[in-house]
Amino acid sequence: MKTICNPATPYDRLLGRQPILTNERHYRPMNFVIEQPVDNGLLLYHTLTRQMLLLSTAEANAYHMQPATLTPLIEAWFLVPKEHDDRQLSHQIKAVGRMLEPQQAAITSYNILTTTDCNARCFYCYERGRSRIPMSDDVARHTADYIINHCGGQPVELLWFGGEPLYRKSVITLICRQLSDASVRFTSGMTSNAYLFDEETVQEAVDLWRLRNIQITLDGTEDIYNRSKAYINCDGSAYRRVISNIHQLLRSGIHVRIRLNIDIHNADNLLQLVDELHNEFHDTKHMKVYPHPLYGENMKNAALYDDHKRAFMYQRINEIQERIEAYEMAERTHLEHHVKLHQCMADSDHAVVILPTGHLGKCEHYTDSNFYGHIDSNELNTAMLASFRECRDEMEACATCAIYPDCFRLRKCEAISHCYPEMREWATRKIRRAMQATYEKYLKEKEN
Repeated sequence: MKTICNPATPYDRLLGRQPILTNERHYRPMNFVIEQPVDNGLLLYHTLTRQMLLLSTAEANAYHMQPATLTPLIEAWFLVPKEHDDRQLSHQIKAVGRMLEPQQAAITSYNILTTTDCNARCFYCYERGRSRIPMSDDVARHTADYIINHCGGQPVELLWFGGEPLYRKSVITLICRQLSDASVRFTSGMTSNAYLFDEETVQEAVDLWRLRNIQITLDGTEDIYNRSKAYINCDGSAYRRVISNIHQLLRSGIHVRIRLNIDIHNADNLLQLVDELHNEFHDTKHMKVYPHPLYGENMKNAALYDDHKRAFMYQRINEIQERIEAYEMAERTHLEHHVKLHQCMADSDHAVVILPTGHLGKCEHYTDSNFYGHIDSNELNTAMLASFRECRDEMEACATCAIYPDCFRLRKCEAISHCYPEMREWATRKIRRAMQATYEKYLKEKEN
C-alpha cells in the first residue's frame, strides 16, 4: 500500500487515526471513496480528506472481500463501520475549515461585464430578453478605482464577461491602463465568442490586458455553428472567422479553452467537430476542449429533462470526451489537495461581479437583479450576500454520493438545480481521469 497523495492539511491532524473497533466486523468503504484500476493495482481517492492510495492486487482483493482486515485503511478513514454517518463527518470537516480559513477583506477576483449586449443571438442564451447595457467610460474608471481600493495590494485576476466583452473593448483598455498606472498586479481571462478579435486586438490583449486564457464556445461544425450563433452584421462565414481568430490567439501564447455546448440536436455533429478541431489545431498544446450539456430556464425542452433523451445525450458526451482524449485535446486536470469550502465566486468573500451599471453581484447569471452593492457606495446588502450562500435541501441520493464533499447545491444556482444519475456519473468520471493523471505524474516524478 503506497500513499500517492497525502491527506489535506490540517485536516489530517484534526481527524487523526480512526480507532479500530475490536468488536466491529462489518466495515465498508466510506461513500466518499472513488476507485480507479491501474496496471499494477487499484487507486483509492478520498474526496473528503483528499488522500489517494495505491493498493496492490492482493490488497485490492482484500478491500473488496475482507475489508475489516485492512487496518491502515480503517485508520485512514477509507473504511468505516457500517452505521457510520459519512455526511455528518463532511459537515464537521467543512465547519472546521471555515473557522480556520484566513480572514481578509481583500477582493482578488473580479468578474467584469463590459456590456450585456452581444453580437450573437444564441437560442439558448440565459441573458435572452434582458436589458442590453454597455459600460460607460465613467463606470469603467470607477471600476478601476474600486479594484485598486479593494485588492489590498494583492495580485488580482480579472475575468472579462458579457454579453460579448469585446463589444466594449475600449473599457477593458481603460481599466487595464488605470490598474497598470496604479501598479496593481493583475492577469486576466475572458469568456468570448471570439468573433470580434483581429490582429491589433490580440496584440493589445497580450500587452495591456495581460490576457492569459480565453473560453470560446463552439456549437457545431460550420453550418450548425453559423445557424446557432446567428451573428448580426455578419460578413461571410462566422465559423471560419472564429477559427482564424483562435489561430491568432494561440500564436500569441494565449491559452484557449473550447467549450462544446451539447443538446439533443447537435450531439452527433459534435463528434465531427472534434475531428475538425484535431485536424485544424493538432500542432498546439495551448488549446483544450471539453463538452458541456445545455440546461437552464431557456432550455425547458432540452434533453436534460427527459430520462431517455438525457441518457442518450450523456452517452454522446462520453463518446465525445473519449475522442477528445484520444486526440490529446482534453484538459489534464489533477486532484485537488485542499478541502473545498466554497462552490464558486457566489459564496466566496474574495470574488465579485461588477455589472455595466457599476452594481455589485455574486454571479454573472444575475445581470438584472440580486445586487448587493455598488462600486460608488460603501453600503452592502448583507441579506443579499447571505442569500447566495443558502443551499438547497438535500436529496435521497446525497446519502451515498461520492462527490458529496464537493457539492454545495447553492439555492440560487440554476446549473445545479437538478441532479440526475448521469450527472453524478459524469462528475465521478472526471475525478477518475484526474486520479489517473495524478498517478502518472507521480510515476514520472519518481523516475526522475
